[in-house]
Amino acid sequence: MKKTRGLSLIDVVFTASLLAVVFMILLSIFPTAMFSVRQTEHRLVAGGIAQAILDECRSGPFLRLATNLVVDATTAGPLGDVVRRCNHLGDDGMAYVPRLTVGSSPTSTVPRNTLAQLTVEVSWRERGQILKVARILQVASLNR
Repeated sequence: MKKTRGLSLIDVVFTASLLAVVFMILLSIFPTAMFSVRQTEHRLVAGGIAQAILDECRSGPFLRLATNLVVDATTAGPLGDVVRRCNHLGDDGMAYVPRLTVGSSPTSTVPRNTLAQLTVEVSWRERGQILKVARILQVASLNR
């Protein structure tokens, strides 16, 4: 009996078609994974913007938070300045729109002049949808 060395044409065609199917599956997963990474990055940036606004409001005087109001980039005053400073355009050109709401705490019986609830919503448009990230913080008036 004669021993053959090498691969037959059928072996080569089968191996090439199997590799082609595997690469097509991997390449179809790649755009989905990239979209998921980009969406996660947008959520992280929006969360960072919201946290920056809350941190700046917490470090300022409580008197800035004494009235119930909704603040966006067009609002005048110190809170409007805070929101404008944190208005952000992402590295990929994504525009984030922050909005700050100052109000009383719905879960507390503490008077409004000693406790305020800050809610920051950061929204952006992605694939025709408006997505939002919200952060809430309760700030108390302390004698320093």
